[in-house]
Amino acid sequence: MKLAALVLLAAVCAAQEYRAFWADAFHSGFKSPAEVEKLVEDAAASHANAIFIQARRRGDSYYLNTREVPAQDTAYSPSFDALQFLIDRAHARGIEVHAWFIVYPLWPSTIAPPTNPDHVWHRHGPRAQGSDMWMAVSSTGTISSAFDPGHPGVQAYLADVITDPVDKYDIDGVHLDYIRYNEDAPYGWNPVAVDRFGRLENRTARPVQNDPVWSDFRRRQVTQLVREIYLRTVAKKPKVKVSAALISWGNGPLTDAAWRVSDPFATVFQDWRSWMEEGILDLAMPMHYFRETTNAAFLDRWINFAKDRQFNRRYLPGLAPYLNSIPDSLNQIRRALPAGAGVCLYSYASTNTLNAAGNPITPNENFYSAVGELFGGPAAVPELPWKKSPATGHLMGRLSVDGGPAWLADGARVVIESDTGAEIARSTVTSATGFFGFVDLPRDRYRIRLERGGQLLFRAVPQEVRAGIVTEVPVRMQAADFAALLPRLTRALEAAPGDLVVIEGLNLSAGVFAAQSVPLPAALGLTQIVVNGVAAPVFSVEPDRAVVQFPYDRSGNWNVIARHAGMESGPVQFSYVETHPVILGTNRAGRYLEIYATGLGATGPMAEAGRGADPTVGLPLVSAPVKVMVNGSELDPLFAGLSPYHPGRYQVNIELPEGTSAGTVRIRAGAAISPEFRF
Repeated sequence: MKLAALVLLAAVCAAQEYRAFWADAFHSGFKSPAEVEKLVEDAAASHANAIFIQARRRGDSYYLNTREVPAQDTAYSPSFDALQFLIDRAHARGIEVHAWFIVYPLWPSTIAPPTNPDHVWHRHGPRAQGSDMWMAVSSTGTISSAFDPGHPGVQAYLADVITDPVDKYDIDGVHLDYIRYNEDAPYGWNPVAVDRFGRLENRTARPVQNDPVWSDFRRRQVTQLVREIYLRTVAKKPKVKVSAALISWGNGPLTDAAWRVSDPFATVFQDWRSWMEEGILDLAMPMHYFRETTNAAFLDRWINFAKDRQFNRRYLPGLAPYLNSIPDSLNQIRRALPAGAGVCLYSYASTNTLNAAGNPITPNENFYSAVGELFGGPAAVPELPWKKSPATGHLMGRLSVDGGPAWLADGARVVIESDTGAEIARSTVTSATGFFGFVDLPRDRYRIRLERGGQLLFRAVPQEVRAGIVTEVPVRMQAADFAALLPRLTRALEAAPGDLVVIEGLNLSAGVFAAQSVPLPAALGLTQIVVNGVAAPVFSVEPDRAVVQFPYDRSGNWNVIARHAGMESGPVQFSYVETHPVILGTNRAGRYLEIYATGLGATGPMAEAGRGADPTVGLPLVSAPVKVMVNGSELDPLFAGLSPYHPGRYQVNIELPEGTSAGTVRIRAGAAISPEFRF
């Protein structure tokens, strides 16, 4: 009997699965030494082996060696280092400690502002001005209580705050929560983020919610922060695990196609499936918060989806005892355990269905005892092969540019290739702060190159990538290094509303491109010409010129910039003229002559540039007075307006004087006269 008991104990101890609790800061649990002692004892009684402690809540900290202010919490002493105290007590009992960070949410708008004047809210909250205002803005202009992921200042600040404790505390993991956009409204319209989107994606109009390119942009901002946190954490301490509390709302998807319309991907822009595939999380922890009595099938579908998409990382189901009775929670744990790396339970302080006062109906201790009986004994945390015996390495870097606008480092394409001939080539783009990185690279020597618009910007010397190590490749450049790639406008002309204009410059395009259909595109070959803040319809682009149609708007002057591959020229002022007539050609039918021209100016009603007139709804007429001179005689036109279907082309019809067989024709539009044209 004694031998059998020893064998059974050894088998239990040999088990490897996470049995974890989230310990949140909105309840008691770790805000005093006594609470920490109880937390560790309760975790041990549950046979738990990991605690995820909410180290950051509202832009403040429950640990002392921090870049932020102490937590504003009446139950917490600012002189108490809750994180360090828990590490000391938990590690002594063989329990891991993961530092849990609320990422983007900053400070609720429903309560008074932070009392500490050093809180980041006072520098970058909703009352800050200009680019110092980091908060997310909704599609209707409402300022959120969370940071905007697309703001460069937000990305830099959060990456520093979250990775800072890694080499200051003996934590076992970094845990990310609210690593997404808020769900209460469509967000992302912080002016700085919108400007970045416009420059990178050649957009001038305010983004609309259902634009898939805008959705991809917002999704990319969140992913880039996760990638940076992962690589910087591993660079500091390779054994520290990076995890995230993830969204799994509603009924789980059955396919990858269904994933792309699910709430995580399409509503809050948290593409955690791709994070697992790329390998920028060690543990994916979807929050499967479902009532067993009503939504057990939802839980099962999410479990099946996630367990089949672990790739080379691990899935750790998150369950919600606070929504369920203890027996129902035990049933959920039994179903979840075989699917992933264990379970994590929300929360330590709220372990079963709550009463009207918000407290568990059954004492928490009953849950700790019940779950301890279910587990049957202690278990080791799982060994993660890529952590314990890594076979691959990683590479990261940051493009920094001295002088010039900050956006020079934003959106550059980074390509990594083997320097020994191995068939591996990957690419990414730099983040708003210039960061880039690649994970799980086979051991080899690699070279990287940076490009803008398909043109080489920088090539690094080859670097060795070793197993389990992050190789750093900083890229430092001067603004002058971009001179050969930056678009530049070289000559300013004059233009009338609706005019076809040849824009001359340098680096306007990486090749020759021509529009293939009407309406004309707002960008061509990654090139866009912006006139008074509006994208001009493009006929063609070449490296040194672009042909565009100016808008029909009346303007004091034309402010023109060129964009190419996420880079911008300086502005050039084109002189505004009412008309600028040039005859392109004629067509004669007996005594009637059709004259085709450009530069006849504004129309009534005002037309939309780039489309051409639609004769089925009437042809807009030229607003300026028009006369036609044929062989020196001045005639009134029968018609002077837009030519159907052809963008930027006007048509003037006249009846020729009797006996006219040939000659010259000129158009006077307003005060301007065209050159002569022979017909």
